[in-house]
Amino acid sequence: MNKMFATAFAESAWERTHLACPGDHETPCTLEACAPRKLKMKFRLLLFVLVSVRPLPTLADEVSPCCYRILVDGKDRSAYQYVNKKLVTFADPSWKQDPTVEEVRLVDVKTGNQERAPFIQRANYISRRPWGGVMFEHIPAGKTLRLRAGGKLVSFQRTDSGVNCPHPDFRLDNRLLGYEVLQHCPFEMYIGLGVLGSSIHLEGREVILKTVLLFTECTATLYSAGTDQGKPFPIQYLAGPRLTERYPHLGKLIQEQWGLLNLYLVFPALNPGDELKVVVTLPGDGRQLPFYVRKIEETVR
Repeated sequence: MNKMFATAFAESAWERTHLACPGDHETPCTLEACAPRKLKMKFRLLLFVLVSVRPLPTLADEVSPCCYRILVDGKDRSAYQYVNKKLVTFADPSWKQDPTVEEVRLVDVKTGNQERAPFIQRANYISRRPWGGVMFEHIPAGKTLRLRAGGKLVSFQRTDSGVNCPHPDFRLDNRLLGYEVLQHCPFEMYIGLGVLGSSIHLEGREVILKTVLLFTECTATLYSAGTDQGKPFPIQYLAGPRLTERYPHLGKLIQEQWGLLNLYLVFPALNPGDELKVVVTLPGDGRQLPFYVRKIEETVR
């Protein structure tokens, strides 16, 4: 089965194999404290999946080998591209589902001649995630890809690697309420670890992020817009019962929709352009898994 088509199956498998400590996770918990008898079988299954997954490579701070200047109705929307060594995904925040694509053309910049265009795929195969986009294999340098998506004129022109290129191997997991969750996921590991941020909720000036992972520690580093230097950022991780204690009015939502057995990350709201690097420590071998939360601007200025 195509690895990209398997994403939805990977997500459901991980959602069936999560576990949370029944306590306040502001300090690291132990596995003993996280294993009530009725959840032992679920923990064993999750641990089997964790140790079976191929280890993720260390996240590099290098930029992508190539990226694209992307215009939507003449407005630069290049910030919303996600690339690996084979594919580019573009997901404009104005799209809440995969757009209808028409009038696809690949043109040589110098000669103006039309060439065979790449196959345009949909980017989001999990319909309940409220975002949409297009995905295709990289086009050669010196070419421009033009298409109409969701009624808007979109153009892609490949550029050399540089400061304006995004981090390589980022995959968009979820986007909601002006926040997006990104996973470092090379092409060979495209199935990844499912949706890390399967639900995003704003509670005043705090962000609540539901995860589908079991982890024992969590740290966060904030990279403010326009800066390369990160600084420690306050973040807490709570199980469903502790989250209910903190926000009693969310109790019904947590119990009936989000899940009492999940872990939830709680942190102060970000400013537009901010990027939060979150690193969680997995049980067993203590492997660390990074993912990112970004505050985006959903409207075109």
